[in-house]
Amino acid sequence: MSQKKTKKTGLSVLIVIAALLILAVICIIKSGDILQNLKETSFFEKVFGTTPGFIKNIPDKENTEQKDNGTLPAETAPADTVTVSPAQPDTTVQPAEPESTDKNAAGTEQKPAETVQPDSEKKNPVPAKKQVVIPSVMNVKLWFVQIDSDGSVSRREVSRQLSKNSSPLASAIDSLLAGPQLAEKNKGCMTLIPAGTKLLNASVKNGVALLSFSEEFEYNTYGVEGYLGQLQQIVYTATAFSTVNSVQFLLDGQKKDYLGSEGVWIGSPLARSSFR
Repeated sequence: MSQKKTKKTGLSVLIVIAALLILAVICIIKSGDILQNLKETSFFEKVFGTTPGFIKNIPDKENTEQKDNGTLPAETAPADTVTVSPAQPDTTVQPAEPESTDKNAAGTEQKPAETVQPDSEKKNPVPAKKQVVIPSVMNVKLWFVQIDSDGSVSRREVSRQLSKNSSPLASAIDSLLAGPQLAEKNKGCMTLIPAGTKLLNASVKNGVALLSFSEEFEYNTYGVEGYLGQLQQIVYTATAFSTVNSVQFLLDGQKKDYLGSEGVWIGSPLARSSFR
């Protein structure tokens, strides 16, 4: 009987010890809360009339929670502490204003700077260059013939104004082939160059004018005197130019020794001296 009581007593002791251990563990874990409650309820001050120092130094529960959350209470934050929120990226793009050279920093419009001429230029202005007017016409000399009462043929010189161009020799020969004008005819001028004759080509080389005529140039109804007359008209008109000393006649671009059935020599360049 005594053994059964002893066993029950020992079991009860073990239960009490376990309960005390559990209570001790809970007290250790919750010691902060217990002490906090003792401070908040002023337990020691009401019972003993004073509160121990270690109880006063226990931080308030609210402050403890804020520290645990990584924040400081508002009343204990330093006066010079500034809380900065993380900057949000600005996604609004402002259009760039074009730079203006007409406004100063204050925003007022400025007039363009005036160009100031040096005093030397004002006193001695540069004279404007004179425009040289190039004549649009040129004076040429043409030779026609005149048949006297006795049948002799003589040369007649006339002057004309022609439009200036890059081929003055060709222009003069073309004008000669067109024949005398009315005023010139009234003075007895005529031509012995066969009608319909055309200048095919004209060039000058080493003082010799190479003149090529169409086939009409070969036929003259006035015989030898007619051939000599038409050749003289061409030679004197061409050699009136300072760059021409003689004329080499060509027919359709080909060189021939004689002109027409009368056999007038044209195989070499002819000068004015060839007809004296």
